[in-house]
Amino acid sequence: MTTHLIYRSYGGENTKSRPDWFSKLLCAASFARAAEQADVRVHWLDDGPVPADRMRLFEEFGDVQTIAGGPVGMRRSYVTALRLAIESDWADDDLVYFCEDDYLHTPDAVQALRAAEARPEISYVALYAATPEYANDLEFPEGFRHPEGWSPEPDIDTDGFRFVHAVSTTSTFGGRVGALRADYPIFRQAMLPFRTRFLDHETCVIYQGRRPYSPVEHLTGPPHDFELTPRGVARAAFLMPFRVALTLRSKRNLDDPHLLYAAAPNLGCHAELGVMNPGRDWDALAADTRAWAVERGFVPA
Repeated sequence: MTTHLIYRSYGGENTKSRPDWFSKLLCAASFARAAEQADVRVHWLDDGPVPADRMRLFEEFGDVQTIAGGPVGMRRSYVTALRLAIESDWADDDLVYFCEDDYLHTPDAVQALRAAEARPEISYVALYAATPEYANDLEFPEGFRHPEGWSPEPDIDTDGFRFVHAVSTTSTFGGRVGALRADYPIFRQAMLPFRTRFLDHETCVIYQGRRPYSPVEHLTGPPHDFELTPRGVARAAFLMPFRVALTLRSKRNLDDPHLLYAAAPNLGCHAELGVMNPGRDWDALAADTRAWAVERGFVPA
């Protein structure tokens, strides 16, 4: 078995609310540091040109591929990354980790991926994901909620890391190549009907063989999604057949679920205010990462 790393990078920025320490270079440095510690090279997948300081780091810690015609946008870059894995000659039991460019990782993050890879019951792995013990207040103001009928599997302790059966994660995750090949239609279906948005939560629930919506949620959507206005009702009616189709798709994995496990506490964080899960001092990790990057000459002192 082999661990593969695909890091999606984009040279531009967005309007998300960020911590003071955030930069894409710092996030990339944290990932390069973790990869080096585990002796794994990174495949840097660039959607269009990136700044020279980031490119210098990329070239030292792996190989660089620029998507033709880029920037092609979030969805097409994500599909490109998925297809790199599923159309490769990698073995089905290999693990591939897809990383977005605004995540901070601990130095042992990639070592944790290798530990998870050795456990065959783990089909998908998250280094960043909310769990009942470590859930942020912004996304879970009323506390963590499991989907209807959810029954979590026991925790897995391996090589000093703890993994808990998780409901869902983001587009930064690891997966067995074989599971990705089987579940690729789920990933594509969960991109409909939106042009830029991914239904990450529903994707994860479906490949685990669970229903993404309760009966009433086929109309209302997940909690706090429905608005009782003419526009809200029209939106709900439009989305209803897509939600029903996703629920029907989940039945195909009922007898062969591909389970997702998350590191607890998290070994990575989405660098956006409000969604950095508790359990770790992310500010201190950022400062430590910066010190490493300065020492290695990637960030000015």
